[in-house]
Amino acid sequence: MPTTIGRFFLRILAWVPAVFVAWYVLVPVLHWPIRWFLSGMALLGVPEFVTSVQQTLHGFDFLTNLTPSVGPGDAFRANALLSTEVDARLYSYGTALMAALTLAAWHPDRWRNLWYGWLTLLPFQMLAVFAVGMKQILLNSGPTVREQAGWVQWQLETIVYLYQFSTLIMPPVTALAVWFVFHRKFVEKFVGADVIAMIRAGERKAAEKMAAKAVPKPKRP
Repeated sequence: MPTTIGRFFLRILAWVPAVFVAWYVLVPVLHWPIRWFLSGMALLGVPEFVTSVQQTLHGFDFLTNLTPSVGPGDAFRANALLSTEVDARLYSYGTALMAALTLAAWHPDRWRNLWYGWLTLLPFQMLAVFAVGMKQILLNSGPTVREQAGWVQWQLETIVYLYQFSTLIMPPVTALAVWFVFHRKFVEKFVGADVIAMIRAGERKAAEKMAAKAVPKPKRP
């Protein structure tokens, strides 16, 4: 376990490349729970226009019973149905970040923390992939598709907010938050050491000022 913040950051830099390579290779396996979640929602008819979800090498294909909007220059088959692909790596890389931080901290329960950390991040990643898929289907495909889906305004706005959260905030913030929860004492040790150092520095300055005031000044003749 690192004893200084500097060593901790050096360990993070050393672990990040190896962890991200391993995560990239294991992405299809790490995404299995997301596939089960999305496939289960499709079977339950939530949302009702998604007929199935298929896992690809790095993401998921959403298949629907909606027909695509026809614009100028578009040419679709008479029985064409709308589908969209989501690259789930863009929303699941927090797993690699959390793993790099965990291995850099080298906690005695690091393997348990890796397992629980991954499980804790999964619901956020499931929600992100679902929100992105719905955004691409409903908001990127034209008003004709939205009319077929039959979603009301508040449902569309919810998808927009979830999409913004998933792309701008979710991956790094949730990874850091989950890591902090499982390593709170580790963080407190460094924060506490810095606070103690600041207090001691303030006490030394105060003592030096008091000593300077206590030194008697030579009397003028």
